[in-house]
Amino acid sequence: MRVLPVLVPLMLTSFGSYGDDVSGPGRATIQLFPWGSLYYDQNGADSFQFEPTSSGFRFRSGAGEVVIQTTGVNGFRFSCGTDLMTLAQDMLNIDVQGQGRTWTLTCSNGNCTLVTSNPPDRVTYTRNANAFNIKGSQGEVSGKTNFGNATITSPLGTSTVTTNLGQRTASGVAIQRIPYLGRGFYIPFHGVGVFIDLGKVFPMPEVADYVEWKPIVLGP
Repeated sequence: MRVLPVLVPLMLTSFGSYGDDVSGPGRATIQLFPWGSLYYDQNGADSFQFEPTSSGFRFRSGAGEVVIQTTGVNGFRFSCGTDLMTLAQDMLNIDVQGQGRTWTLTCSNGNCTLVTSNPPDRVTYTRNANAFNIKGSQGEVSGKTNFGNATITSPLGTSTVTTNLGQRTASGVAIQRIPYLGRGFYIPFHGVGVFIDLGKVFPMPEVADYVEWKPIVLGP
């Protein structure tokens, strides 16, 4: 089935930095998908220019020029000089290859697995009605809810999130420190990139308010 993307900005020449609520602070969304987005990164850029082309998009910044071309039905090819990266997608499943690494996300029945080659990691996200579980090279993280309250265990210890009169408070290990908890995964490429949004493919409302826009770090 063809993935129908949403084009967000069409042309922009700007100075400074801002972001949006799709790809995160300092990142402007190029195109939106069920699994995340393509973005360009304005963090630290003195000047930049983004524009559509007949076959995709072009992004210019102090880091050089990146050309993003559509390939086939659901693919993209990123190039900057001799550096190349490719993206293939099928609904919530994507495969990114380039710069000596691969990222492969597969999702089924609300569960997801992300496999990376550099750094090497295999992270599985699974859920039942009242709990989620995450396993990877950094250990196992699990969370469960009971009457609106959440308990999260990890290699760092235990964290609790308590809801009282609509107000949520956390105690124990800071949730921001727990591995594999975050908004998603960023795959950068010379000022642009691919964002895998866990808020879409594997929502974790129990901790979402505490890790909003925190990038997830992979590898042991």
